[in-house]
Amino acid sequence: MRISTSYIQQQSVDAMLAQQKRLTDTQQQVSTGSRILSPSDDPVASVKILGLERDMSVNEQYKENATSAENKLSIAEGALTSAVNILQRIRELAVQALNDTNDANARAGMAAEMQELNEALVALANSKDSNGEYLFSGYQSFTQSFDPTTFAYAGDTGQRNIRVGSNYMVESTESGSDVFVVTNADSTTQSIFATVQGFVDALNANTIGTAPNDGEFLTNTSTAIDSITSARTRIGARLSAIDQQRTINDDSIASLQKSLSELRDLDYAEAISRLSIQSTGLEAAQQAYVRVQGLSLFNYL
Repeated sequence: MRISTSYIQQQSVDAMLAQQKRLTDTQQQVSTGSRILSPSDDPVASVKILGLERDMSVNEQYKENATSAENKLSIAEGALTSAVNILQRIRELAVQALNDTNDANARAGMAAEMQELNEALVALANSKDSNGEYLFSGYQSFTQSFDPTTFAYAGDTGQRNIRVGSNYMVESTESGSDVFVVTNADSTTQSIFATVQGFVDALNANTIGTAPNDGEFLTNTSTAIDSITSARTRIGARLSAIDQQRTINDDSIASLQKSLSELRDLDYAEAISRLSIQSTGLEAAQQAYVRVQGLSLFNYL
């Protein structure tokens, strides 16, 4: 079989280009730290990597959701803690006011403090999160929970949920109707703000002590404190659950990162060794071509 000079030349060039391609690929692997430069390098591993990256993204979103839910619940917890403190002070004032030794001026002074405390209580019930959403309006997140004048509830009974894990959604809000609207001792249902305002009005009118059911206000405030405390307990349980779920998410992300590393990361020791061998192979191919062709140009390669 006769082999032409052009054929030999082309074969030598092809060999050098192939060797150069392998060397370039290895150099890219070393510079990027990844053994897979394109899906064709390892189709099976590439498909697995896509799946793992998708799972990573989902878990990262869960972490962001957990932080968002935690922020909302922490603000709500703080507001409820303050609300309990205010109601306890209101109750203390009510006990003093019910004492028959108080005159009209003394009761008016108590009424003034109680009025301010009630306004602060309404403000807490209208608390917002960092996004400007009301925490106690149910699904009506951009509707003010309670009217500061009439004390009417404008939200609904819904609870907004946020997914913080593959199998766990947490309630990030409490309905104001479940927290601040209570059934009084006389079986009437109204917001605690309206109940307090009624007592304030009676103090200003100096009619406290003349009505047979004045003492029920103490029972009503105790009921409200219990309602708010129960909501705070529920929120505390959710915050604890979020912490546990965050640990689960972190463990899942760590496991996914390990799997990704095993599929994608480069074995540097092997790659450097391969780079040296390929570089030597390219030099050998170039020198062989020079000898075959006798081209002086390749003496400088």
